[in-house]
Amino acid sequence: MRRLAIPVLFLTLLVGCTSHEPSAESPSSGSPSAPEASPSPSSPGRKSYTFRLPLAVYSYSDADYEVIRAAEQVLARDCMKDFGLAYEPAKNPAPAEAQDRRYGLTDRESAELYGYRMPPQRETPTAKLTKDQTKVLYGSRSLQADSTELTYRGKKVPTEGCLGAAILGFRKPYEDKAGAEVASRISTASYEDSQKVPEVRTVFGKWSSCMKEEGYAYTSPMDALDTPAFLRGKVSDTEKKTAVADVSCKERTGLPDVWFAAESSIQKDMIKANAEALGKLGELHEKKLLAARKILAGS
Repeated sequence: MRRLAIPVLFLTLLVGCTSHEPSAESPSSGSPSAPEASPSPSSPGRKSYTFRLPLAVYSYSDADYEVIRAAEQVLARDCMKDFGLAYEPAKNPAPAEAQDRRYGLTDRESAELYGYRMPPQRETPTAKLTKDQTKVLYGSRSLQADSTELTYRGKKVPTEGCLGAAILGFRKPYEDKAGAEVASRISTASYEDSQKVPEVRTVFGKWSSCMKEEGYAYTSPMDALDTPAFLRGKVSDTEKKTAVADVSCKERTGLPDVWFAAESSIQKDMIKANAEALGKLGELHEKKLLAARKILAGS
């Protein structure tokens, strides 16, 4: 939970502008993974702060990601056709509403139901694959693979399989590790520096006093996330009550809004100082999205 709150470019919340894009999932899951999932600033979150920060514009929206994913699937399908195999990927469910934990827990309903834990994730449907389809789709990652040099009907199978080759091949021309590192550095630094802003320190104190009135001793709104009992085992009534009090005190003190305003100001200055690097990153994202749309148009 603590890792969800302390971002490296918003961690899994905004991975679209990082270089940490996962490749195809293990074939045991039967379904490809999402290489660049990141909710957009317009996602219908109850308490969205991360996706309204200035740096968020350098990521992909849910809709953008779906376009990219669909294009990668077309490339994988075409690769499978070259081996004489059909491939129809399972459709992903609608993206679950993002849980924005950049400034700690802010969703009252989630607090009441799950305490400090993340809500259950929707199950991803699995594609039904034959042994041959699995071998060619996943390559050396397939359960049947006993060698990195795979062939099917005398034709060499990509080491990463058709899916991995599609994802990696489509991604490569648009990679910008330097830009991603700049964005990641800004996200981490702005988060850390914002906690030193006088207004933020003041509102932390108000939140702490509010929690004390409710019977809880926490100095920082992130402290509860480190409570051992709130990290493992079943969610207790104590955890739920603490989480609800936490959210209530954030609402009463306006803590998330104060913190958001402070970090937004910091990010704007950092973005201005790194405009060239971030501009290139944004341009490559646009080019990748345009390329994905062209692939879909020709499919």
